[in-house]
Amino acid sequence: MQVGLPWLKIESQNKESNTISWFYNDHKDEKRHDVTDNVIDFINRLIIHIPDYHFLTTQYYGFYANASKKILDKVHALLGIKKNKDYSRENRTKALKNKLNKLKYRTHLIDSFNLRSNSM
Repeated sequence: MQVGLPWLKIESQNKESNTISWFYNDHKDEKRHDVTDNVIDFINRLIIHIPDYHFLTTQYYGFYANASKKILDKVHALLGIKKNKDYSRENRTKALKNKLNKLKYRTHLIDSFNLRSNSM
């Protein structure tokens, strides 16, 4: 059974010898590297990939950043790629208004049937 992160696959664990066999695919040479480590060494290698508390990572950058939606639309138009969703400001505003209206309707129903808990 293979378990793990996208870049790391654990193949087996030997509880008697306290070892873990795992592999990863190196993107530089596109080769599979098989590794057998002591459990403590494996955990030490794994922990260095966990970001610090409150550490912010950049999820989207370049064409996929929110600030460059207009440029991305032009790139899609030039390449003839059809977008799955329309992320225009008008559609986002409509979706937000619909969401707020649903919340208002739900709140109205709760108030009209007096379903709010009146704790003392």
